[in-house]
Amino acid sequence: MLGPERGALSPELTARCQYLVRIPAAFSLNVATAGAIVMYDRLRSLGRFGSRPVAERAEAPAPAPHVQGAPRKRTRRG
Repeated sequence: MLGPERGALSPELTARCQYLVRIPAAFSLNVATAGAIVMYDRLRSLGRFGSRPVAERAEAPAPAPHVQGAPRKRTRRG
């Protein structure tokens, strides 16, 4: 759950959370956009998302090695 850029989550929602992460900033910080950029970079660099751990403090299984496909030959249409 991401809260608003200015303000806070409601006390009811905060009570339902296991963990709270607060990022102090002197200016408005769009964390959703930053997260989207990180996930896009991960998708482009790994080609997929790795498995997530199934328990707290558990190690995630290593992702399968990436296999590059054969080169594509393109013809020029003219």
